[in-house]
Amino acid sequence: MTAKAMSDSTASDGVTRRPLPGRLGYALCAAVAGIVLVLDQATKFVALQTLPPPQPTAQVVDSSLPLLQWQLIGNTGGAFSIPGFTWMFVAVTVIVLVLVTRALPRTDRLSLTVAYGLVAGGALGNVSDRLLRSDGILPEGAVVDFIKLGAWPTFNVADMAIVCGAASILLLTLAAEREARRHARAGPDHQSVRPPTATAQRSAASADDAR
Repeated sequence: MTAKAMSDSTASDGVTRRPLPGRLGYALCAAVAGIVLVLDQATKFVALQTLPPPQPTAQVVDSSLPLLQWQLIGNTGGAFSIPGFTWMFVAVTVIVLVLVTRALPRTDRLSLTVAYGLVAGGALGNVSDRLLRSDGILPEGAVVDFIKLGAWPTFNVADMAIVCGAASILLLTLAAEREARRHARAGPDHQSVRPPTATAQRSAASADDAR
């Protein structure tokens, strides 16, 4: 077996994979992030044009309402609706993009590359609202949320991409670590070639004489 074939067979076992080619990894991640960004901004545009403006009154969960609702909300705060988090989210987005860029050259799974793209695209979608949106419908710098699912806080496509991407990264990383530990406990393959027996040697010698 050639060195290339051995490398390919090892990669198929899921133990030692070669990182994706740099251009392929970056291109796939950028494509996924771009799709998420376009979908996020397009759905936000439709929500702003078709849904009624948010009401200043407190939102009360009504069990008689459908589980899935379309409700326009402008999120100007951060965690727990604490205001003044715009630049913190911008900084977090920059950090996320830097980490994704550094992780891509070491990524050996297409699924993990797609997950990185989901996170990057979602982060760009929300930070675009905070920096660029000024439509007069929602407060300046507010993130457009419009999907209401039961008692969950209102969210958007970017939020879904971030959650799905982050969860996928976590699950794929845990699965890879568990697989690596299992192979480490099993030890290297002990499939060494045994020396030929005396009978086999005599048979080989007879075959050579017959030639």
